[in-house]
Amino acid sequence: MGNQSSVQAPLSAGARYRLVSPEDEDTLTNDAAASELLKDFTRQAPVIVRSSREIQEVKKTLDVSGETFCVVINRNDEVVGILTLKDLIGSWPMSLANQRGSTIADIVARDIMRPVWRLPTIELGKLQDLKIDELITIFKGLHSDYLLVMDTVAVGAEEQVICGLLSADELSRRLGIRVTPDPGPGSFSDIVHAVRKNPG
Repeated sequence: MGNQSSVQAPLSAGARYRLVSPEDEDTLTNDAAASELLKDFTRQAPVIVRSSREIQEVKKTLDVSGETFCVVINRNDEVVGILTLKDLIGSWPMSLANQRGSTIADIVARDIMRPVWRLPTIELGKLQDLKIDELITIFKGLHSDYLLVMDTVAVGAEEQVICGLLSADELSRRLGIRVTPDPGPGSFSDIVHAVRKNPG
């Protein structure tokens, strides 16, 4: 009979089922370490796409991976930007295609990505000293929903190393509060779109 005695009988068809909640989803508080929110690229490599890749293909890749962002690299394998699911499904790609007199199929990752040199950064060492409430204050002051985390050893060198990323959206979801302020655009693509609508 083997281990059959350890197997339970089927549950009732009328029973209610739910998945267990991940432990880390329930432990994030304002006085928790900000590093708990870090997407650590040394532990889990991010989704990486070429800057010349069509955005429809990028979206499929993100859909399959379950991730909300990807890292964009050029032909020399250098990081040139971050592209988020919000950027891909927002109005900016279609608006850009219309401006060019083309279609959405002609838009590639580099056209709508957030250039890496325009994203705010924080050193890993400084992040490790922060609490969640301090990170909230930082995000609200930045008017940015992403923050790149840099390897402290490489900061100041000619080639800087991105070791992770922090997301205001993830922080908002985990805490159940809005982190990015109401005034101001919520993403780089929104900023570009707003500027193009209201040239000044």
